[in-house]
Amino acid sequence: MKKLAFAVCALLLAALAGCSTTLVRSEPIPVRIGGAEVQMTRVVETLLSMKGVRVQALNGAWKDHALQAQCVMKGDGEKLTVVFLAPQIRLVTINVERPHALRCERAPQIPSAFEPENALLDLAFVNLPVDELRRLLAPALRVEENADGARRLLSRDGALLAELSPAGADGIRRFRNAVYGYEYEIRDISQN
Repeated sequence: MKKLAFAVCALLLAALAGCSTTLVRSEPIPVRIGGAEVQMTRVVETLLSMKGVRVQALNGAWKDHALQAQCVMKGDGEKLTVVFLAPQIRLVTINVERPHALRCERAPQIPSAFEPENALLDLAFVNLPVDELRRLLAPALRVEENADGARRLLSRDGALLAELSPAGADGIRRFRNAVYGYEYEIRDISQN
């Protein structure tokens, strides 16, 4: 009986080991958006300087797919961990450590086309101050924000690539990626 139980456990562990895909890079790869190439090393370095924990609720859509998840970001100045959680499943975990090593684990439900650098660029666009974004993304991309903070835009040669609205009375900001056709609502749950 013990041998059977051990065999069943071994098979379950073997099956579960294949449930996620792990990607490891010594340096983040560049992101191509709107014909521009963004060197992610500087973006990642700035994200690594984030300290504390920030939790955001995401409610998004891409084509005919809907997504509800939480994004948990935890940084200590040397390491940044980003976890996307849906009810009862960890969708993606991205770890970045100094100098710039990147490790990403994604659940089988996440398409193989998912690149962690794209998620990190979105996180930077949503969470970093506009002046910092301008410094990081110029001259390849242009970052604008209305004087009243009503809207943040990312563009190249006048073509809109992404936009972010400020939080409304309900605390929700809206992000839209015009290049890849996805959008989501973000609500800050906690930050410390």
